[in-house]
Amino acid sequence: MAMPRHAIALSFALMLAIAGCGGGNDKSEVESTVRDFVKATNDRDTGKWCGGLVTKEFLEQATGATGDEAKSACKEQLKSLKRPSLRLVRIDRVKIDGDRATATAILNTQGQRAPQAFRLKKQDGDWRITTGSG
Repeated sequence: MAMPRHAIALSFALMLAIAGCGGGNDKSEVESTVRDFVKATNDRDTGKWCGGLVTKEFLEQATGATGDEAKSACKEQLKSLKRPSLRLVRIDRVKIDGDRATATAILNTQGQRAPQAFRLKKQDGDWRITTGSG
């Protein structure tokens, strides 16, 4: 039985939409993660910062704790920090290689502009910060 022409067109459009979901937005998702990271740092948003913007490995390395204790330690440490003043001036470049990415940004911290390289990893379908270096 032949498929009606409009059903074929609809099926084709659906396949294109599904295929486009895989990586077409990776660059904007990486940029969004960097923006969210800066905002969560400024807001001391422990839930967002410790719970979804950084990898488990980053948490464990930064806190010295492991597993669920790393998330708890992260929240305590972030709450105890003096309120930071970061401003994302711009994101200059995003380079994606499979499930890894690097975003180079210019941050303004206490009146000083400095480049910052963020390394990210796709984990559970989301881009997360693995490290940052000046």
